[in-house]
Amino acid sequence: MSMARWVVLLSALAICPAGMAAQVDEVSASQNLQNCLNGFPGCDTRQLDRPAQQAVAQAQQDQNFEDCYNGFPDCQPTKLTGAEVAMVARSAGTRNLQNCLEGIGECHTSSLSAPELQEVREAKHLANLTACLDSLGQCDETQLAPWEKEAAAAAKRDHNFQDCLQGIGDCDRSQLDIHEQSEIARALTVQNMQDCALGLDDCNRALPGPAERQEAAVAKPSAPDKSK
Repeated sequence: MSMARWVVLLSALAICPAGMAAQVDEVSASQNLQNCLNGFPGCDTRQLDRPAQQAVAQAQQDQNFEDCYNGFPDCQPTKLTGAEVAMVARSAGTRNLQNCLEGIGECHTSSLSAPELQEVREAKHLANLTACLDSLGQCDETQLAPWEKEAAAAAKRDHNFQDCLQGIGDCDRSQLDIHEQSEIARALTVQNMQDCALGLDDCNRALPGPAERQEAAVAKPSAPDKSK
């Protein structure tokens, strides 16, 4: 190999490591900037130039405003601008009203206006009435108007009848009238016939079917006439 080729090869070897190192430094600087913008670990602000520092500062300001607006614990109120303070306060008021209306989270009634307080009272009354009508949750009948109490009582009877009819829930047969009891007996007979036809364990062959019950009713002796 000639002396000229050795000189070219040595020059290339000397230049390549420097170029590779420069490329690695560039990638590292870009990743560092991304870490700083996202608030990730591994952010070294000393490596940032002035425009990058301004961008990171703005990103931190935006993130803090978002945390405060959503009521997150990372919020730092002292770092908000005047306009941001007003928007955060409005968001907190809306969130508090929603909590009061839905009965979840922290509800500060002292922060509600008179119309909002009336709206919350109406929502609470409606929720209680719904619980009484659905027979679910806690029902406070003392908060109901007379007509609402009647509606709740009727709904409770209907729910009890459905429970007895379907064989689910808490069935209180003492609350059923004669027509409801007859309907329950017929439904149980039909269900028992189906269980027997399918060979299920719930089959009670001692239970008479509709035909047997009708025959028993016809054959039942009449009461003696005491007038004779």
